[in-house]
Amino acid sequence: MNTDSIFSITEGGATLEAVLHRLLDGQKVTIEEIHNKIILLPVAGKKAPDKYSLYGYIMEEGSQEPLAYATVKDLETSQVTQANRFGYYNIMLTQGKHYLEVKPANLPPKIFIIALESAVKKNLVVAAIKLPETKIEAGNILQQDGGSRVDKYQTDAYNNFLGEADPVRSLYLMPGNIETQETTGKLVVRGGDPDQSIFLLDGNQVFNPSHLLGEISIVNSTLVKSIRQYKNDFPSRFDGAISSVTEVNTRDGNMEKWTAEGNAGLLAGAISLEGPLIKNTTAMMFSMRHSWSNPLLNIIDDNYRLRFYDIHFKLTHLINANNKLMFTGYLGKDRLNLHNPDVQYIQRWGNRLGTLNWLHLLGSRSFVSTTLNASNYSNLAGVKFTWFNDSTQQMEESDVFNNKGSIEKLEAKTQFEFNSLPNVRFRFGSRYAHTTIRPFTTQISLDFLEETGDYQPIRPFRFEELSAYFENEWRIGSNLLIRPGFHLTYYKFRDYTHPSLQPRLFAAYRINQKQQLTLSYAQMAQYLHQVSSPLLDINSEFWVPSTKLLRPVESIMINAGYNLNDKNGFYLSADAYYKVMRNLTNFAEKGNIFYNGDLWEQDILAGNGCSYGLELLSRKQVNKWQLQLSYALTYSDRQFPGINDGKRYPFRYDRRHNLNVAITYSPLKNLDLNAVWYFSSGDARMLPDSTETTYQFKRLKPYHRLNLNASYTFQTDKQLSHKISAGLYNAYQARNKYSPDLAIPDNSSYNAVVPGSRLFDLTFYLSYSFKF
Repeated sequence: MNTDSIFSITEGGATLEAVLHRLLDGQKVTIEEIHNKIILLPVAGKKAPDKYSLYGYIMEEGSQEPLAYATVKDLETSQVTQANRFGYYNIMLTQGKHYLEVKPANLPPKIFIIALESAVKKNLVVAAIKLPETKIEAGNILQQDGGSRVDKYQTDAYNNFLGEADPVRSLYLMPGNIETQETTGKLVVRGGDPDQSIFLLDGNQVFNPSHLLGEISIVNSTLVKSIRQYKNDFPSRFDGAISSVTEVNTRDGNMEKWTAEGNAGLLAGAISLEGPLIKNTTAMMFSMRHSWSNPLLNIIDDNYRLRFYDIHFKLTHLINANNKLMFTGYLGKDRLNLHNPDVQYIQRWGNRLGTLNWLHLLGSRSFVSTTLNASNYSNLAGVKFTWFNDSTQQMEESDVFNNKGSIEKLEAKTQFEFNSLPNVRFRFGSRYAHTTIRPFTTQISLDFLEETGDYQPIRPFRFEELSAYFENEWRIGSNLLIRPGFHLTYYKFRDYTHPSLQPRLFAAYRINQKQQLTLSYAQMAQYLHQVSSPLLDINSEFWVPSTKLLRPVESIMINAGYNLNDKNGFYLSADAYYKVMRNLTNFAEKGNIFYNGDLWEQDILAGNGCSYGLELLSRKQVNKWQLQLSYALTYSDRQFPGINDGKRYPFRYDRRHNLNVAITYSPLKNLDLNAVWYFSSGDARMLPDSTETTYQFKRLKPYHRLNLNASYTFQTDKQLSHKISAGLYNAYQARNKYSPDLAIPDNSSYNAVVPGSRLFDLTFYLSYSFKF
């Protein structure tokens, strides 16, 4: 034994255990306590040092806002961990002094010096300093999952019609993501149907997350804390969607001071307010948006009438150091009237949400999240056509086709994280959901029907889901991560039951400090089907449960990825995927769901599908320029009995090439100029031929569009800042026939032809925002 070690006790003293561990570090002895005596025993080799948990929340200074997905790195050992969506982190370190680098997504990194003697809870607080011009990157850390994060600069490049940065809509800049017709704006991912992607707001499912028929998301940009989309990899906690899961988390509210933001544009106004009800204990956040009167909307289209509003409220209460309660409420509604010479539409839809979340730190190694959710969505759609009667040689109007329905979901779930060893982490949990679908028959009338009493309800569809999941994350060295898991679900609708076991696997291997490889495998199941009426093309979805005849949708996906992230502001990712799908839905020929009370299952076909492709994403920062380019080469097909003679045919959204370019130039510190260009191959549409007895597949023209935006920020005093934004939608007036309309030849046949139309040509927007 070397007895020359000297240990200085810091102010406040130290435990005898800490002193002995420091004095005997590296010595060939072990310390044991036997019969109230401390015994030093010789060992043949050096004992591995004990490790202790350092855990807590990563927060923003002042507001105490949790910083989701921030990274924590021990600079000496290069050990890295990442906070979850609630800002909770847990890293196991040896005893002694450690230098930890914390990197939030949108704040500069900070170094913490931690003297660790035992397991300790410590919240890591990062100063809320504005980002410098250089973008903060987390570096090439070993990926925990395949989730795609929406970066701040990417969000700023995408402005919606309100002149706001729209973080959710900026997802369309990612490869593999496309939107459906301009008049619905639904997210289509990797050749799936729109209903095969789900949107979670603070963990609660939103069935239609958009206003203005897809052009504006339901989440005000000031509320957003983090956005992650999962399509390359599905962690075991997710189910219910076979294409993608988008997880949006909102801010908790400022615990220290009151702040406010406002926005006024040509279409609508918005206001947000947050602050402490009880300082450092209870905080609230409130946001509201409302469209202006209809005359101002004539700037877009004389035939276009739209009203919408949304209200978002969040209350956060710190019970004590280990417990937090959060309540989130949302209410939003839309109403659309569209009058064209050949067609008239009325649409009315809305979401109502309530979420109660309890976060609990269970000791030094465990984190528990328990959630109660309630989500309701209602939708009404009516359409009337004008057509030329060859017999009378006059224009005539059809009857109005009206549909109405709603869906409600109640859910309870709990999720655990347990850090058993420094390189081993377990995640497990369970969920119960009860869903009620209230469909109504299709009503054919002379006028539009908007009252619930005008519809004849069908027996509600009620089904239940009980599920559990488990996954185990292993870090082997500093360059390899493996995360196997599974999701088990039991589904029940009336007398039909369906158990499902869905294995999952994710692996990441870091080649060097710049490059990384990923591999994932996922089986997914979806019990809720969305089908669209063959007569109502805009926002006319209907939800139906899985039954004995209409089996749950299932998929198997394999994804291989490559990432390059250097220190010079260049990022490149490439993903190749292959996915097979079973029990997809489509309408039978001349089928019309809920029409005249027909048995709806007889009007729906079940079939299979396949999609595969290559996705590329590249970002580069050069001085005052930011450039992002995404490209996807995709193939997607379907196969249904009775359609195309049972042979495979191109899926409606089989767009072969998809290219997005986003450029940001900042000539001045407070001036940003943005340009976003979209291009995609045309849809593959199934159209009737001249005999109206058979169908053909036709590729529509490509879609392309350029959006331009300029934003100027300035301050009038230390607390008050202003922002003026102006932009052009479809700047070069591309004549995209991107939104097909339907026409009816006569009253006895409901076969359709698709001439094509559009809502938005060149559109100018202007907005003013303030913050204090």
